[in-house]
Amino acid sequence: MVSSMSSKLVFSIIPFPEWRREIAPLWLMDGRHRTIPPIINGHGQMQYVGRELFKGIVLFPIAAEYEGERIAWTSVYNISSTALRVRGIYVLPEYRSNGIGRAMVEYALGLWPAPWRMCYMYARESNVERYKRWGFEVVPGCLVRSCDEARMPDEAGIILMRKQMNQEEAVHGSQWRGVA
Repeated sequence: MVSSMSSKLVFSIIPFPEWRREIAPLWLMDGRHRTIPPIINGHGQMQYVGRELFKGIVLFPIAAEYEGERIAWTSVYNISSTALRVRGIYVLPEYRSNGIGRAMVEYALGLWPAPWRMCYMYARESNVERYKRWGFEVVPGCLVRSCDEARMPDEAGIILMRKQMNQEEAVHGSQWRGVA
């Protein structure tokens, strides 16, 4: 990330309705998605069920601001008592390739102490190499799946990725806590 930009970047947890409204234009950019479903089952991931689903989940909708303008959004929530899910990383096109998405994910993961030790995300095939550089790996045995039932066979799909969290990342991510 350009150092002058990183010194002006502020991350904050925002109300979910505000987050959802602000990311709507980005969500529709590729024209395929009309809604964001609340939860997607994670192909064999341990996940809360029944009443625990609503009592046990903590969601952090996150926004990044640069010079007073919101330029990026993501969210993170726990899918079990030991695993998290990063959901959607949206950076306005004119701010991409500056390390904002990666810094935002580091901030998000830094919000969670032990016992959370694994983070999952669904990645578009076109972003897999980027997320590998961030420390994620494709979950062994998972196949690419469609992110839209109506997709054409030649369109990219999504695949489940994971990242082992460690204390070092929690400390690194926590540097952003005092900024917002």
